[in-house]
Amino acid sequence: MAGNSAEKSGFVADTPQSPEQYEQFLTLFTQHRERLFGYVFSLMPKYQDAEDVFQKTSVVLWRKFEQVRPDGDFFAWACKVAYYEVRNFRRTHARDRLLFSDDVVAALAEERTLSAESISRRTEALQQCMQGLSPSHRELVYEAYAGHRSVGQLAEELGRAVQTVYNRLYRIRRILFDCVQQKLTSQEAS
Repeated sequence: MAGNSAEKSGFVADTPQSPEQYEQFLTLFTQHRERLFGYVFSLMPKYQDAEDVFQKTSVVLWRKFEQVRPDGDFFAWACKVAYYEVRNFRRTHARDRLLFSDDVVAALAEERTLSAESISRRTEALQQCMQGLSPSHRELVYEAYAGHRSVGQLAEELGRAVQTVYNRLYRIRRILFDCVQQKLTSQEAS
């Protein structure tokens, strides 16, 4: 019975129908959710307003998901939808003195989109560079940054001096930094 009322409201008819589309949307949305919220929040002066706009954006993304090309950039499309939702919010809340001007919002949106693309390229390069590390170096980086332990605890577990672990991590970070820079430079050159 609940399904019938949803169909009568038009919501179900406006959304992707197949389980594959639903799964694809959830996968892409989950993958980009935090970055998309960060984009919206960068355009809004108040956290609560950003949450409201993000929720509206999420619904619009779901309703219009069929418009996304399978080979398209979901995040870029989602940012475009979010930008228009921010503009709609601004138009309906024009009397609020804490809103940015339209020019500022447009400039922030453009800068944030470029920044997100740059971060995405850097993240991809870092993942490739991590694969080039020896297994022991990869494990040390993982344990130090994702293992939720201090370097002191890690040094104790490894039976090494704390300074030795710090020095090793410094050398690995330097290798990763140089590798990422090299990959980004070669991408720009091609």
